Amino acid sequence: AEEYQYYLDRPFQSNLSDQTFLNCIHPWFGSGCQYLLEINEDEFVRDSFEMTLTDNIFQQTCYVLLECGRSGSSICLDWREICNGRTDCLNDGIDEIGCFNLEINECNRNDYRCHNGLCIPKIFLEMKFVEAQCFDGSDKIIKNNHLLEANYRPHLFEYQEYVCRPDEGQFTCGNGQCVEDFGQCKNNRHLALTQSVSIQGNLFYPCWIVMICLSKIMNKIENVTCDQLMQSSEIIEEFKNCTFPLEFPVIPVLFGHVRFLYELKEIDNINLTLALKPDYICYEEQLCDFLTPTFPYKNLSCRYGNETGFDLNVELTTWKSVIDSVKPYFIGCITQRYQNISSHYSSLYHCKNSSKYISKYRILDG
Repeated sequence: AEEYQYYLDRPFQSNLSDQTFLNCIHPWFGSGCQYLLEINEDEFVRDSFEMTLTDNIFQQTCYVLLECGRSGSSICLDWREICNGRTDCLNDGIDEIGCFNLEINECNRNDYRCHNGLCIPKIFLEMKFVEAQCFDGSDKIIKNNHLLEANYRPHLFEYQEYVCRPDEGQFTCGNGQCVEDFGQCKNNRHLALTQSVSIQGNLFYPCWIVMICLSKIMNKIENVTCDQLMQSSEIIEEFKNCTFPLEFPVIPVLFGHVRFLYELKEIDNINLTLALKPDYICYEEQLCDFLTPTFPYKNLSCRYGNETGFDLNVELTTWKSVIDSVKPYFIGCITQRYQNISSHYSSLYHCKNSSKYISKYRILDG
Protein backbone atom coordinates (compact mmCIF):
# COMPACT_ATOMS: atom_id res chain seq x y z
CA ALA A 1 0.00 0.00 0.00
CA GLU A 2 2.88 2.38 0.82
CA GLU A 3 4.63 1.65 -2.47
CA TYR A 4 1.42 2.22 -4.45
CA GLN A 5 0.85 5.55 -2.72
CA TYR A 6 4.45 6.52 -3.47
CA TYR A 7 3.83 5.71 -7.14
CA LEU A 8 0.64 7.84 -7.19
CA ASP A 9 2.48 10.77 -5.65
CA ARG A 10 5.48 10.57 -8.02
CA PRO A 11 4.42 8.60 -11.14
CA PHE A 12 7.31 9.89 -13.25
CA GLN A 13 9.99 9.80 -10.60
CA SER A 14 9.54 6.32 -9.17
CA ASN A 15 10.91 3.05 -10.45
CA LEU A 16 7.58 1.30 -9.82
CA SER A 17 5.98 1.96 -13.21
CA ASP A 18 6.54 -1.63 -14.32
CA GLN A 19 5.01 -3.13 -11.18
CA THR A 20 1.48 -4.51 -10.92
CA PHE A 21 -0.75 -3.41 -8.05
CA LEU A 22 -3.98 -5.32 -7.48
CA ASN A 23 -7.10 -3.49 -6.32
CA CYS A 24 -8.46 -5.95 -3.76
CA ILE A 25 -12.18 -6.17 -3.10
CA HIS A 26 -13.13 -5.89 0.58
CA PRO A 27 -12.54 -7.93 2.71
CA TRP A 28 -9.60 -9.49 0.76
CA PHE A 29 -6.13 -8.03 1.19
CA GLY A 30 -2.46 -8.79 0.54
CA SER A 31 -0.12 -8.35 -2.43
CA GLY A 32 -2.14 -10.92 -4.35
CA CYS A 33 -5.48 -10.38 -2.57
CA GLN A 34 -4.90 -13.78 -1.00
CA TYR A 35 -5.76 -13.00 2.63
CA LEU A 36 -9.10 -12.81 4.39
CA LEU A 37 -9.97 -12.23 8.05
CA GLU A 38 -12.80 -14.56 8.94
CA ILE A 39 -13.90 -12.36 11.84
CA ASN A 40 -15.35 -8.91 11.39
CA GLU A 41 -12.96 -6.25 12.70
CA ASP A 42 -15.72 -4.34 14.50
CA GLU A 43 -16.97 -7.54 16.10
CA PHE A 44 -13.43 -8.47 17.15
CA VAL A 45 -12.89 -5.15 18.95
CA ARG A 46 -16.32 -5.32 20.56
CA ASP A 47 -15.80 -8.91 21.70
CA SER A 48 -12.41 -8.02 23.18
CA PHE A 49 -13.94 -5.36 25.39
CA GLU A 50 -16.97 -7.43 26.30
CA MET A 51 -14.59 -10.05 27.69
CA THR A 52 -14.03 -7.57 30.53
CA LEU A 53 -17.72 -7.82 31.43
CA THR A 54 -17.05 -10.81 33.62
CA ASP A 55 -18.65 -12.25 36.72
CA ASN A 56 -15.17 -12.71 38.15
CA ILE A 57 -14.67 -9.48 40.10
CA PHE A 58 -11.06 -10.37 40.88
CA GLN A 59 -9.86 -10.23 37.25
CA GLN A 60 -9.37 -6.48 37.16
CA THR A 61 -6.40 -4.23 36.45
CA CYS A 62 -4.76 -2.88 39.62
CA TYR A 63 -2.61 0.19 40.24
CA VAL A 64 0.35 -1.19 42.20
CA LEU A 65 2.51 1.90 42.81
CA LEU A 66 0.48 2.82 45.91
CA GLU A 67 0.11 0.41 48.83
CA CYS A 68 -3.64 0.84 49.19
CA GLY A 69 -5.09 -0.60 52.39
CA ARG A 70 -8.69 -1.69 52.20
CA SER A 71 -8.97 -3.69 55.43
CA GLY A 72 -8.46 -7.09 53.89
CA SER A 73 -10.83 -6.43 51.02
CA SER A 74 -10.11 -8.14 47.71
CA ILE A 75 -10.93 -4.98 45.76
CA CYS A 76 -7.74 -3.34 44.52
CA LEU A 77 -7.00 0.25 43.58
CA ASP A 78 -7.81 1.26 40.01
CA TRP A 79 -5.78 4.14 38.53
CA ARG A 80 -9.02 6.05 37.99
CA GLU A 81 -9.60 6.05 41.76
CA ILE A 82 -6.60 8.30 42.38
CA CYS A 83 -7.69 11.91 42.96
CA ASN A 84 -11.33 11.03 42.32
CA GLY A 85 -12.66 13.02 45.27
CA ARG A 86 -13.29 10.06 47.55
CA THR A 87 -11.00 8.23 49.94
CA ASP A 88 -10.60 4.66 48.72
CA CYS A 89 -7.47 3.72 50.70
CA LEU A 90 -8.06 3.48 54.44
CA ASN A 91 -4.34 3.87 55.24
CA ASP A 92 -4.34 7.67 55.59
CA GLY A 93 -6.17 8.15 52.30
CA ILE A 94 -2.99 7.95 50.25
CA ASP A 95 -5.00 7.88 47.02
CA GLU A 96 -6.07 11.50 47.66
CA ILE A 97 -2.81 12.94 49.03
CA GLY A 98 -1.60 15.91 46.99
CA CYS A 99 -4.74 15.99 44.86
CA PHE A 100 -5.67 19.49 46.00
CA ASN A 101 -2.87 20.72 43.72
CA LEU A 102 -5.27 20.05 40.85
CA GLU A 103 -7.87 22.31 42.46
CA ILE A 104 -5.47 25.24 42.72
CA ASN A 105 -3.96 24.62 39.30
CA GLU A 106 -4.07 27.60 36.92
CA CYS A 107 -4.18 27.11 33.15
CA ASN A 108 -2.63 29.38 30.52
CA ARG A 109 -4.74 31.85 28.51
CA ASN A 110 -4.76 29.52 25.52
CA ASP A 111 -5.80 26.51 27.59
CA TYR A 112 -9.18 25.18 28.65
CA ARG A 113 -9.37 24.12 32.29
CA CYS A 114 -10.94 20.69 32.68
CA HIS A 115 -13.25 20.21 35.62
CA ASN A 116 -10.61 18.18 37.46
CA GLY A 117 -8.00 20.95 37.08
CA LEU A 118 -6.00 19.57 34.16
CA CYS A 119 -5.41 21.80 31.13
CA ILE A 120 -5.92 21.17 27.42
CA PRO A 121 -5.41 23.59 24.46
CA LYS A 122 -8.54 25.68 23.82
CA ILE A 123 -8.25 24.89 20.13
CA PHE A 124 -9.36 21.35 20.98
CA LEU A 125 -12.82 22.74 21.76
CA GLU A 126 -13.09 24.06 18.20
CA MET A 127 -11.98 20.82 16.61
CA LYS A 128 -14.47 18.08 15.81
CA PHE A 129 -13.03 15.36 18.01
CA VAL A 130 -15.46 12.51 18.60
CA GLU A 131 -13.82 11.71 21.91
CA ALA A 132 -13.33 14.05 24.88
CA GLN A 133 -9.84 15.45 25.44
CA CYS A 134 -10.35 15.97 29.19
CA PHE A 135 -10.10 12.75 31.19
CA ASP A 136 -13.29 13.70 33.04
CA GLY A 137 -15.17 14.47 29.82
CA SER A 138 -15.92 18.06 30.87
CA ASP A 139 -14.96 19.45 27.45
CA LYS A 140 -17.42 17.02 25.87
CA ILE A 141 -20.20 18.55 27.96
CA ILE A 142 -19.24 22.02 26.71
CA LYS A 143 -19.28 20.93 23.07
CA ASN A 144 -22.22 18.56 22.93
CA ASN A 145 -24.21 19.41 26.06
CA HIS A 146 -24.34 15.82 27.26
CA LEU A 147 -22.42 13.49 29.50
CA LEU A 148 -20.28 10.64 28.25
CA GLU A 149 -22.01 8.40 30.76
CA ALA A 150 -25.34 8.91 29.00
CA ASN A 151 -23.98 7.10 25.92
CA TYR A 152 -21.53 4.79 27.64
CA ARG A 153 -20.23 2.09 25.30
CA PRO A 154 -17.53 -0.09 26.87
CA HIS A 155 -16.04 -1.25 23.55
CA LEU A 156 -14.79 2.23 22.65
CA PHE A 157 -11.29 3.21 23.78
CA GLU A 158 -12.36 6.72 24.82
CA TYR A 159 -14.55 5.32 27.57
CA GLN A 160 -11.74 3.18 28.94
CA GLU A 161 -9.77 6.38 29.59
CA TYR A 162 -12.68 8.25 31.18
CA VAL A 163 -12.43 9.18 34.88
CA CYS A 164 -15.26 10.21 37.18
CA ARG A 165 -15.68 13.86 38.11
CA PRO A 166 -14.32 14.37 41.65
CA ASP A 167 -17.24 16.52 42.79
CA GLU A 168 -19.81 13.81 42.10
CA GLY A 169 -18.23 11.26 44.43
CA GLN A 170 -19.19 8.33 42.24
CA PHE A 171 -17.78 4.80 42.33
CA THR A 172 -15.27 3.96 39.61
CA CYS A 173 -16.12 0.74 37.81
CA GLY A 174 -12.59 0.43 36.41
CA ASN A 175 -13.63 0.59 32.76
CA GLY A 176 -14.57 4.24 32.40
CA GLN A 177 -18.08 3.79 33.78
CA CYS A 178 -19.14 5.72 36.90
CA VAL A 179 -22.07 4.74 39.13
CA GLU A 180 -23.54 5.84 42.43
CA ASP A 181 -22.34 3.91 45.48
CA PHE A 182 -23.59 0.32 45.19
CA GLY A 183 -25.03 1.02 41.76
CA GLN A 184 -24.43 -1.66 39.12
CA CYS A 185 -21.27 -1.69 36.99
CA LYS A 186 -21.42 -3.41 33.62
CA ASN A 187 -18.24 -5.31 34.55
CA ASN A 188 -19.61 -6.20 38.03
CA ARG A 189 -16.89 -4.33 39.94
CA HIS A 190 -19.64 -3.05 42.25
CA LEU A 191 -19.80 -6.57 43.66
CA ALA A 192 -16.28 -6.07 45.00
CA LEU A 193 -17.46 -2.91 46.78
CA THR A 194 -20.31 -4.87 48.34
CA GLN A 195 -17.88 -7.57 49.40
CA SER A 196 -15.53 -5.00 50.95
CA VAL A 197 -18.21 -3.63 53.30
CA SER A 198 -19.36 -7.16 54.10
CA ILE A 199 -16.14 -8.44 55.66
CA GLN A 200 -16.53 -9.96 59.11
CA GLY A 201 -13.44 -8.37 60.61
CA ASN A 202 -13.39 -8.82 64.39
CA LEU A 203 -17.16 -9.22 64.72
CA PHE A 204 -18.60 -12.21 66.54
CA TYR A 205 -20.06 -14.50 63.83
CA PRO A 206 -23.75 -14.21 64.87
CA CYS A 207 -23.38 -10.41 65.12
CA TRP A 208 -22.00 -10.30 61.59
CA ILE A 209 -24.66 -12.63 60.18
CA VAL A 210 -27.59 -10.71 61.66
CA MET A 211 -26.26 -7.30 60.65
CA ILE A 212 -25.56 -8.42 57.08
CA CYS A 213 -29.17 -9.51 56.80
CA LEU A 214 -30.80 -6.60 58.64
CA SER A 215 -28.83 -4.00 56.68
CA LYS A 216 -29.71 -5.68 53.35
CA ILE A 217 -26.11 -5.55 52.14
CA MET A 218 -26.58 -9.12 50.93
CA ASN A 219 -29.51 -11.50 50.93
CA LYS A 220 -27.45 -14.67 51.03
CA ILE A 221 -24.42 -15.73 53.08
CA GLU A 222 -22.44 -18.84 52.23
CA ASN A 223 -25.31 -20.00 49.99
CA VAL A 224 -27.85 -19.72 52.81
CA THR A 225 -30.57 -17.10 52.43
CA CYS A 226 -31.12 -14.43 55.05
CA ASP A 227 -34.70 -15.63 55.45
CA GLN A 228 -33.37 -18.98 56.60
CA LEU A 229 -30.64 -17.50 58.82
CA MET A 230 -33.02 -15.12 60.58
CA GLN A 231 -35.23 -18.05 61.53
CA SER A 232 -32.41 -19.60 63.55
CA SER A 233 -33.26 -19.09 67.22
CA GLU A 234 -29.64 -19.88 68.14
CA ILE A 235 -28.26 -17.06 65.99
CA ILE A 236 -30.88 -14.61 67.25
CA GLU A 237 -30.16 -15.50 70.87
CA GLU A 238 -26.39 -15.14 70.44
CA PHE A 239 -26.94 -11.79 68.73
CA LYS A 240 -28.06 -10.41 72.10
CA ASN A 241 -24.54 -11.02 73.43
CA CYS A 242 -22.93 -8.69 70.90
CA THR A 243 -21.22 -5.54 72.15
CA PHE A 244 -23.44 -2.49 71.67
CA PRO A 245 -23.39 0.03 70.24
CA LEU A 246 -22.27 -2.19 67.42
CA GLU A 247 -20.22 -0.69 64.61
CA PHE A 248 -21.26 -2.15 61.29
CA PRO A 249 -19.80 -2.47 58.74
CA VAL A 250 -16.39 -2.77 60.34
CA ILE A 251 -14.98 -0.29 57.81
CA PRO A 252 -16.23 3.20 56.91
CA VAL A 253 -19.31 3.26 54.70
CA LEU A 254 -18.60 6.62 53.04
CA PHE A 255 -15.66 8.89 52.21
CA GLY A 256 -13.18 6.80 54.20
CA HIS A 257 -14.38 8.01 57.62
CA VAL A 258 -18.21 7.89 57.98
CA ARG A 259 -19.32 4.95 60.13
CA PHE A 260 -22.63 3.44 61.29
CA LEU A 261 -23.46 2.40 64.87
CA TYR A 262 -26.44 0.31 65.96
CA GLU A 263 -28.09 -0.29 69.32
CA LEU A 264 -29.53 -3.66 70.37
CA LYS A 265 -32.88 -4.39 68.75
CA GLU A 266 -35.58 -6.91 69.47
CA ILE A 267 -35.63 -8.88 66.25
CA ASP A 268 -39.33 -9.66 66.67
CA ASN A 269 -40.08 -5.93 66.51
CA ILE A 270 -38.14 -5.34 63.29
CA ASN A 271 -39.73 -5.33 59.86
CA LEU A 272 -37.36 -7.72 58.10
CA THR A 273 -38.44 -6.53 54.65
CA LEU A 274 -36.84 -3.12 55.30
CA ALA A 275 -33.20 -2.12 55.60
CA LEU A 276 -32.23 -1.33 59.19
CA LYS A 277 -31.25 2.32 59.66
CA PRO A 278 -28.26 3.14 61.88
CA ASP A 279 -28.98 4.69 65.28
CA TYR A 280 -25.86 6.84 65.16
CA ILE A 281 -23.60 8.10 62.41
CA CYS A 282 -20.01 8.95 63.29
CA TYR A 283 -17.37 10.80 61.33
CA GLU A 284 -14.01 12.55 61.59
CA GLU A 285 -14.77 16.08 62.74
CA GLN A 286 -11.59 17.59 61.26
CA LEU A 287 -12.85 16.67 57.80
CA CYS A 288 -16.34 18.07 58.41
CA ASP A 289 -15.86 21.20 60.51
CA PHE A 290 -19.13 22.66 59.22
CA LEU A 291 -21.09 19.98 61.15
CA THR A 292 -21.90 20.24 64.85
CA PRO A 293 -21.47 16.87 66.59
CA THR A 294 -23.99 15.68 69.17
CA PHE A 295 -21.66 13.43 71.15
CA PRO A 296 -18.18 11.85 70.90
CA TYR A 297 -17.55 8.14 70.45
CA LYS A 298 -13.99 6.90 70.79
CA ASN A 299 -11.99 9.18 68.47
CA LEU A 300 -14.98 10.12 66.32
CA SER A 301 -17.78 12.67 66.44
CA CYS A 302 -21.34 11.39 66.17
CA ARG A 303 -24.91 12.43 65.55
CA TYR A 304 -28.20 10.59 65.87
CA GLY A 305 -29.45 8.95 62.71
CA ASN A 306 -32.50 11.20 62.46
CA GLU A 307 -30.16 14.22 62.54
CA THR A 308 -28.34 13.15 59.41
CA GLY A 309 -30.91 12.75 56.71
CA PHE A 310 -32.89 9.73 57.90
CA ASP A 311 -36.61 10.46 57.92
CA LEU A 312 -38.24 8.15 60.44
CA ASN A 313 -41.36 7.99 58.26
CA VAL A 314 -39.50 6.94 55.10
CA GLU A 315 -39.11 3.21 54.56
CA LEU A 316 -35.83 2.08 53.00
CA THR A 317 -35.64 -1.36 51.44
CA THR A 318 -32.03 -1.63 50.25
CA TRP A 319 -28.54 -0.93 51.55
CA LYS A 320 -28.05 1.46 48.64
CA SER A 321 -31.09 3.49 49.70
CA VAL A 322 -29.60 3.84 53.20
CA ILE A 323 -26.32 5.11 51.74
CA ASP A 324 -28.13 7.44 49.33
CA SER A 325 -30.06 8.97 52.25
CA VAL A 326 -27.01 9.86 54.34
CA LYS A 327 -24.51 10.70 51.59
CA PRO A 328 -25.76 14.28 50.90
CA TYR A 329 -25.24 15.14 54.56
CA PHE A 330 -21.49 14.47 54.33
CA ILE A 331 -20.86 15.55 50.74
CA GLY A 332 -19.37 18.79 52.07
CA CYS A 333 -16.60 17.00 53.96
CA ILE A 334 -13.06 17.14 52.63
CA THR A 335 -10.77 14.20 51.91
CA GLN A 336 -7.55 15.84 53.15
CA ARG A 337 -6.85 18.46 55.81
CA TYR A 338 -6.15 21.98 54.60
CA GLN A 339 -3.66 24.38 56.21
CA ASN A 340 -4.34 28.15 56.03
CA ILE A 341 -5.59 27.66 52.53
CA SER A 342 -7.88 30.67 52.09
CA SER A 343 -5.14 33.19 52.85
CA HIS A 344 -2.77 31.76 50.25
CA TYR A 345 -4.95 31.30 47.17
CA SER A 346 -7.23 34.05 45.90
CA SER A 347 -8.44 31.70 43.17
CA LEU A 348 -10.38 29.57 45.66
CA TYR A 349 -14.00 29.78 46.74
CA HIS A 350 -15.14 28.47 50.13
CA CYS A 351 -18.39 26.56 49.67
CA LYS A 352 -21.19 27.49 52.05
CA ASN A 353 -22.19 24.90 54.67
CA SER A 354 -19.15 22.88 53.67
CA SER A 355 -15.50 22.35 54.52
CA LYS A 356 -14.55 22.43 50.87
CA TYR A 357 -12.64 25.01 48.87
CA ILE A 358 -13.04 24.86 45.12
CA SER A 359 -11.47 26.72 42.23
CA LYS A 360 -13.37 29.84 41.17
CA TYR A 361 -13.46 28.32 37.68
CA ARG A 362 -15.84 25.66 38.95
CA ILE A 363 -18.51 28.12 40.11
CA LEU A 364 -21.67 27.71 38.00
CA ASP A 365 -19.93 25.17 35.77
CA GLY A 366 -22.80 22.70 35.86
